[in-house]
Amino acid sequence: MISRNIILTDIDEVMEFVNQVEKCSYNVDIAVDDSVINAKSVLGMLSKGFRRMMRMDIHADHAEELLEKIARFCI
Repeated sequence: MISRNIILTDIDEVMEFVNQVEKCSYNVDIAVDDSVINAKSVLGMLSKGFRRMMRMDIHADHAEELLEKIARFCI
């Protein structure tokens, strides 16, 4: 598993992030507060709000391509 912290600041960033994650064959989860949501779910991602740090857990050994595509959201 690969973990990174991310911040999404508006609806456009959420849509771009989910669009990239949806292309992956492996699972990607977002942990925020006491909940874990599917990062491929637009509604789930929007429900967590904006401008807050979230932990992204990628359930794969190698995810370089995804990490390159979402690098601007990683902190």
